[in-house]
Amino acid sequence: MPGTSAFFCLESYKMNYSYSNYVGRRTWLATLVGVALAGCATLPPKDAAPKLDTVEQADFAKAGNGAWPAADWWKQFGDAQLDTLIEHALANSPNMAVAQARVAQASAESRAVAAEGGINVAADAQVSRQLYSKNSIYPPPLGGSYDTSGDMRLDFSYDFDFWGRNRSAIEAALGQRAAAQAEVAGAAASLSAAVAHSYYQWQALNAHIASIESIEAQRGALVQLEARRVKAGIVSGDNLHPLVADAAAPHQTLVQLQTQREQAAFQLKSLVGGDRNMPALKAVPLPTVKAELPSNLPIDLLARRPDIAAARDRVQASLKQVDSARAAFYPDISITAFAGANSLYMGKLLHASSRELGVTPALHLPLFDAGRLRAGLDENRADVTMAVAQYDQALQAAVADVNDAVVRLNGAEAERASLDKQLQSRQRDLDGANKRLKAGLADRREVLRDQLSLTSVQDQEINRRVQALSAQVDLIKALGGGYVAPEQAAQQ
Repeated sequence: MPGTSAFFCLESYKMNYSYSNYVGRRTWLATLVGVALAGCATLPPKDAAPKLDTVEQADFAKAGNGAWPAADWWKQFGDAQLDTLIEHALANSPNMAVAQARVAQASAESRAVAAEGGINVAADAQVSRQLYSKNSIYPPPLGGSYDTSGDMRLDFSYDFDFWGRNRSAIEAALGQRAAAQAEVAGAAASLSAAVAHSYYQWQALNAHIASIESIEAQRGALVQLEARRVKAGIVSGDNLHPLVADAAAPHQTLVQLQTQREQAAFQLKSLVGGDRNMPALKAVPLPTVKAELPSNLPIDLLARRPDIAAARDRVQASLKQVDSARAAFYPDISITAFAGANSLYMGKLLHASSRELGVTPALHLPLFDAGRLRAGLDENRADVTMAVAQYDQALQAAVADVNDAVVRLNGAEAERASLDKQLQSRQRDLDGANKRLKAGLADRREVLRDQLSLTSVQDQEINRRVQALSAQVDLIKALGGGYVAPEQAAQQ
């Protein structure tokens, strides 16, 4: 092989031995093994370990000092409806079925690879009824007559795998299975987050609809009051038409919100697996959240993000594939054997004289194969490069997801103080207007205007809360959605 990267495959060296001449040819076998090992002097060198990307604490936004999300993180919101929806989704979603099927597929593939490197034993038996030719190798009375022959044997084969080719292939298959298992957790995190998003969107729309209905009623009341004033001749009616236009506007908004709520409901049905799994829902207040990040983000995030764990497992699997491809350059030594009985006459099949025994040690030494092995090794090395790049990509995406959610949470929290002040101020205005109304110092129009102002700010608070909830759910998902890698779980 010196001086060339192309390898061509010669006929495998096979040495068939019977028990009588096996001992006499051991020297020949040892010589061939020595030649084979000498031919491995120019095998491809072992690759250096790839360098994976890392992140620092400074790469993350600042946000309190919280805990990692639990596996059932949605229960922190204390909403039984949300609990039921997510449980139904995890049990019935096609997305979860697909992810679990991939795990089953990867598990079957790992078992198949493991079986290829083990001991293979097979039992075979056959009976044949045949007319033997008079002009063939069999003389009379067998020649020219019908007879029944039988054959039964036990076959055994074993590949010694001295260079770890099969062992590395098994470890690669196990790595792919681990990656598929992590992807199941990733699918569950994405699904539960999607359900929470849709559910809180549905609840927010209910709250918005209630606000708009209140605004519609308040503006309608203003129209009625102004119409009475016009009818009584107190005012000319110039202000009535703008009030009528203002009173009509909320209805358009109300129709749009009701359409969006219906869309959110259908989306929830799709996520939980259809109408049969969709419980009856009622409107409840939106919970309050705040931004909190756990400590040790750079270290623990690697084990708590399913996509990062899966990418890491795929890197390890691709490295083992490289080891398996490199081992293919070495001689392959195997042994096959059989024991059984064979007889042209069925009646003598079980006689001692019908027994057969055989053993076949075999050596396969790739010398020239038109570059097939080299191309396979290069392909596996390219897979490693791709797996490392995908790992780095997943890590950077995780940092971006965390920071995006934290910034949005911080923004919603910053808005909270301003809206609280506005709500308090509008509430004081409304309380004062009601007092003046009771004292006869103001009319109903002033109270309705103050109610409109308060309701408008309350509607803005609904927007702020649902934005904060959306960011909180995204942060939980960005932190892994409660996933813990098996090796980390074993340490807890």
